[in-house]
Amino acid sequence: MGETFVLSESMEDYLETILNLIKQNGSARVTDIARTMEVAASSVNESINRLSARGLVEQEKYGPIKLTAAGREWAERIDCTHQIIYLFLEKILGIDPETADRDACAIEHDLSQKSFKAMVDFLLANGHLTEQSCALAILAKKEEADGMAAKEVMLNDLAVGSTVEVVKLTSKGALKRKLMDMGLNRGAKIEVKGKAPMGDPIEVKVRGYSLSLRKKEAEEIMVREV
Repeated sequence: MGETFVLSESMEDYLETILNLIKQNGSARVTDIARTMEVAASSVNESINRLSARGLVEQEKYGPIKLTAAGREWAERIDCTHQIIYLFLEKILGIDPETADRDACAIEHDLSQKSFKAMVDFLLANGHLTEQSCALAILAKKEEADGMAAKEVMLNDLAVGSTVEVVKLTSKGALKRKLMDMGLNRGAKIEVKGKAPMGDPIEVKVRGYSLSLRKKEAEEIMVREV
């Protein structure tokens, strides 16, 4: 999802509760959240303000709480993780439903991606999940994000013979203008033609022209394999 902050277990519980109330009742109000989570309304209001500041929920004065797109994605990930742990405990290990649900609540916030995938694969292989499971969508999105991140590197890290496109320039001011004037704009295709023994300079081909880039210039150009 691209989040740049971490939520506490309590905040994740609020998101999950809001999601489930919306699914059950069509809306989530402070009184409903307080009753479901067995906390004071004042605590709910304080937590909603924190979630709102992070762009995860919205609320008009005295109105129901709504999840933003980012908030819904986060809540659905937590809720799905809960479902997978519950199924594994109840269907595979034979834990009674009440205990399985309580333990799933305790584990869902700290379960690693590796363990989550192992549970999903085991449940799928044993007929307890379908191809439409929320877990498969979550794993696919995570793999896609990891794949994109893995392919994005700085130009100076590439081997000779690589062909890439510019994702963005991380430099500012005069250096950024210089690179843009050289045709190194977002989307520009680059071929790495050669490197000096110490990696400085780097010889590239951009838009049909041969260029010689200093290492410090190449370090400011983020690229992606094509």
